[in-house]
Amino acid sequence: MSIVSALAAAISFAIAAVLQQEATQQTNCDQSLHVQLLVELFRQPRWVAGVAMLVCGFGLQALALASGPVALVQPIVATELAFAIPLAIWRRRRRAGRRELIGIALVLCGIAAFLIVASPEAGISQPSGARWAVTFATAGSVLSAVVLVAAAKRGPSRATLLGVAAGLSFALMAVLTKSVTHQLARDVGSAFASWQIYVLIALGISALVVSQSAYQAGPLALSMPAIALVEPVVAVVIGDTLFDEQASLEGWALALEAMAALVAVVGLSLLATSPTVLSIYEQATAKPRRDAPSSF
Repeated sequence: MSIVSALAAAISFAIAAVLQQEATQQTNCDQSLHVQLLVELFRQPRWVAGVAMLVCGFGLQALALASGPVALVQPIVATELAFAIPLAIWRRRRRAGRRELIGIALVLCGIAAFLIVASPEAGISQPSGARWAVTFATAGSVLSAVVLVAAAKRGPSRATLLGVAAGLSFALMAVLTKSVTHQLARDVGSAFASWQIYVLIALGISALVVSQSAYQAGPLALSMPAIALVEPVVAVVIGDTLFDEQASLEGWALALEAMAALVAVVGLSLLATSPTVLSIYEQATAKPRRDAPSSF
């Protein structure tokens, strides 16, 4: 159930990403990293349809996390890349070539190998407050630094950096979702009395702004590979340190995981420098921003 739900979530997230990225290309770049970006996007039917798929994916992800460890679910969810980029290229009336297919394959193989070697197992359901504090202090500092650097960039590097920030945000949302689903299963009243559900809502809004800004900055092949790489790696580490999910992070296992991550990085580089991807980026930036809502 956990694996099937996670895979279904990946497909939903992929469709959502494609629709949302197309809608963000019609918005004002000055609104990047501002909540005002969401206000403008809500006027576009295509983006609203993407949000509907996003909500569907989030529900499926929550179902997967309710019965499986974070370090298992998130790498599977990250396979949305395999569905999103080909779909985006097709909708732009382009054709994925050997370079794009190899890049996607390397990212997916790297993620799959990382997951197999890590072999995560279920751990505790409710971490201590001290563990939560350390997790959010560390991840929050890295996330803030990446967003600040991305804010000063333009073009492809901005999209990739914001993709990294989105991946960090989604990984944090996943661990919070696992905690909240466990609380809801035990007692709905206590779940709404805890801090986790409200931090999850706030983080969800922030993650939505960051991810939409990443989609606005360039084609999916610049941001999605970064999300697909960062989200599962961070989820495995947090799952191990926060939930005691007992992933293999020592000795030979750590070396193999590093090699798997390197394979995924090579795939990301192939996609980010692909002529097809860059032509999509040039087409999007050359197109004038429209004030009227776009149709689906």
